[in-house]
Amino acid sequence: MNKTRNKGVLLLAIMMLVSLLLAACSKEANSGGNSKVNESPANTEAAGTNAAANNGNAADTGTEELKPVTLSLIYPGGPQKDEQLVEEAMNKILKEKINASIDIQPIDWGAWGDKTNLMMSTGEKFDVIFTATWNGYGQSVAKGAYVELDDLLQQHGKDILANLDPIFLEGPRVKGKIYAIPTNKERASNQGILVRKDLVDKYKFDLSKVKTMADLEPLFQTIKENEPNVTPLYITEGTIFVQYINGLERLSDNVVPGSLAPGSTSFAWEMDDPGYLEKIKLNREWFKKGYINADAATTKAASEDMAKAGKIFAWTTALKPGKDKEVEAATGVKLVQIPLTEPYTSTGDTTNSMLAISKTSKDPERAMMLMNLLHSDKELLNLLVNGIEGKHYKKVADNVIEPLNKDSYNPGNNWMMGNQFLNYLYSNEDPQKWEQYKAFNAQAKVSPGFGFTFDLEPVKNEITQITNVDKQFAVPVLTGSVDSDKFIPQWKEKLQKAGLEKVIAEKQKQFDAFMAGKK
Repeated sequence: MNKTRNKGVLLLAIMMLVSLLLAACSKEANSGGNSKVNESPANTEAAGTNAAANNGNAADTGTEELKPVTLSLIYPGGPQKDEQLVEEAMNKILKEKINASIDIQPIDWGAWGDKTNLMMSTGEKFDVIFTATWNGYGQSVAKGAYVELDDLLQQHGKDILANLDPIFLEGPRVKGKIYAIPTNKERASNQGILVRKDLVDKYKFDLSKVKTMADLEPLFQTIKENEPNVTPLYITEGTIFVQYINGLERLSDNVVPGSLAPGSTSFAWEMDDPGYLEKIKLNREWFKKGYINADAATTKAASEDMAKAGKIFAWTTALKPGKDKEVEAATGVKLVQIPLTEPYTSTGDTTNSMLAISKTSKDPERAMMLMNLLHSDKELLNLLVNGIEGKHYKKVADNVIEPLNKDSYNPGNNWMMGNQFLNYLYSNEDPQKWEQYKAFNAQAKVSPGFGFTFDLEPVKNEITQITNVDKQFAVPVLTGSVDSDKFIPQWKEKLQKAGLEKVIAEKQKQFDAFMAGKK
């Protein structure tokens, strides 16, 4: 009797085991049998729909099959005390959706260029990095530092494609290929300055009369004469006033010489433009009068930090609706913005804030999934840019917050990452900010050369030499620190020896071909 019962139990166990094995085989057949997404067109499209419907949930990735991975995110900014706490909060979302963890690695602005260049030249392993045309994007692409993203975007960037205006993806193309994903934000800008509101009110400045660079001089003179501990116009290597308002369009990385004057289709060296030269000379006069900080050519101190310390009155930046309120929330200093140019959409406006994937990334697919989530997952994005609710900010309305502890987490990266339209608004901002962005975009004049991206490859050796020459002259001359009449001729002579004319001719050739193709 016991033998019969034991045989029955054994038979039942065998049947159950067979059933489990059959189920497992069926599951593997349906999943494609590996950790990657099934890439048939029908499955990819359906998966993208599921991902969007689940607010960025990576339903198309087979999350349960992905091996754990830690993804590094590199961007310019200071280290934050509560960085680890924010990482832990983000990881709860990332592990569920793409089985990943994040390692946030900000690099101080002062060290950003040297540090990131070293990382790329030595082949250091990292995953996602901030980039921009003003920050060497084209050079990095030419050096092979970034992964080509077209296929990854189609496979794992469904929410990016669904939410981002297609015009943004025309900007970062090099030889027709995409190597970085722009932030979803305003796609136009006007250049100008931010000024402290307390001093504007104190001296009853009429900002409505300020239309040009020269109109600022009476303001700076008043500050210089009455506020001995305040610099009227603060300039650093990264915030050179005359560069922002020169009215010229370079249509390339800043390391590539040659710009178009308004209405022109012929490239020329910037210092040969009479209007720009006039601004440079006025800037030099301001420096000599003490309106500009004496260490403009060497300082690494960020404008926002100097404003917090009450040491400066004005600094330059690209403007947009509510830029003054954005920076005000980050610094705690009440500000007013003064535009000095009209809204304009250039290739640079769509490529001035992007994320790229390093060629050394351990898992480019997962890195793209992270970027996709930053364009679709509101909770994840706001953790990264604002920190933890109840600790770093409090909600005062459904989509409105007030900072609680800026000393612990205040990275200032809300313009760098993902879909800015998902960011919470600060209580000092206009509740119609995002609608204003859309109107601002619509009214901006679009550059006739929009979409042109210069290919550095044919003249990369000359550009390397030109970059070395510019390092000697550009910052001292453009900050007003040295006599422009003396040093600009020396600058040009050395650039000509380095290949200035060849680079500008190549740029003209590529641009003419681009324009002919548009017709």
